[in-house]
Formats: sequence, C-alpha cells, structure tokens
Amino acid sequence: MVSMAGVRKEFPGVVAVDNVDFSARRGEVMGLLGENGAGKSTLMNLLYGMYKMDAGAVEVDGKQAKIRSSRDAIGLGLGMVHQSFTLVPNLTVAENIILGSEPSRGGVLDWAEARRRVSELEDRTGLKIGEDQL
Repeated sequence: MVSMAGVRKEFPGVVAVDNVDFSARRGEVMGLLGENGAGKSTLMNLLYGMYKMDAGAVEVDGKQAKIRSSRDAIGLGLGMVHQSFTLVPNLTVAENIILGSEPSRGGVLDWAEARRRVSELEDRTGLKIGEDQL
C-alpha cells in the first residue's frame, strides 16, 4: 500500500535519515525499532507530511504521492498514532482525534458528527475513550 524510497531528511547540522527505504502492505502491522535518534519518528513524520523530505519518493497504492501536509496523508488513507498520547494537552481525547479533519455544518463544528466518528472508532478498535473525553 505504501512505500518510501531513498528518503533523506536533514536538519541544521544533523542528517536524521539518509537513503531510507520503507514499505508496508494494507493491513500489515509494522514496528520500527532502533535506539533514540535513529530516525524512526522522523521517517514517520515525513510519511505523514509533518516534515518535508529533502530527497526521496513516496508511493501509495502504486502511484506517486505528493505529501505536503497531514491533510494530504489523510486524503491518501494514511493515519498516524503519535508517540505522545495527547497532541494538544488542552483538548479532549476526542478533539485530538478529529483534529485536522473536523466535521462541519455551515462552517461550524458539527459536534454530533464528531461524536459519531469517535464512537465508530471506539467500536472498530475496542478502545473506550469515556464520556468525559468527548
């Protein structure tokens, strides 16, 4: 489903990943292992559009993909479980889940649809968020 080839990301004074290839099939559960600073999070942040690649290519379902933002990644069917449980500490778990893909009606956040999406996610994964976090 997704492949990355020849990926490179450099930060000032540091080459974080260099000539990395990665691929995963639909439904495959993958673990990236390595010591701190090995580039695991950087690689996933590149795939999710949080960082811009300095070199390399991404394909999704066999087609070249341009991922410039997390919105692009989501549009391609890619998601990311972040290392930190809460992305924005002052938001609820549910608000963090819909962050970046907020349902709206007439330009206003549609809370009923947001709750429905989170409930659907709970049903699919078996994880329960809790009423106080909706």
